[in-house]
Amino acid sequence: MDFELPSKTNFTIYSKSGCPNCSKVKKLLEDEKMIFNVIDCDEYLIEEKENFLSFIKNAAEKECKIFPIIFLDGKFIGGYNETIQQIEKLKITFEENIFF
Repeated sequence: MDFELPSKTNFTIYSKSGCPNCSKVKKLLEDEKMIFNVIDCDEYLIEEKENFLSFIKNAAEKECKIFPIIFLDGKFIGGYNETIQQIEKLKITFEENIFF
């Protein structure tokens, strides 16, 4: 099975069914009008869990076993809380570029 790589542009959310933080991060990004791609990992976890976790470990450059697993512009940023922090940084950068 080939696993989908994180997008080189925008947010990529590796998500699974029944994950409350997966739902929260999708809503957060929608509310903030951010562009994002969702990769449903249910099939990966059922059919090839160890290979998928190895794939994520290589992509993130660290072990990840808690969902959501989120990348921005192809780089691992973390989960829900780290996404909130990243959005705040993006807002500050955007505002600085508008006013200066």
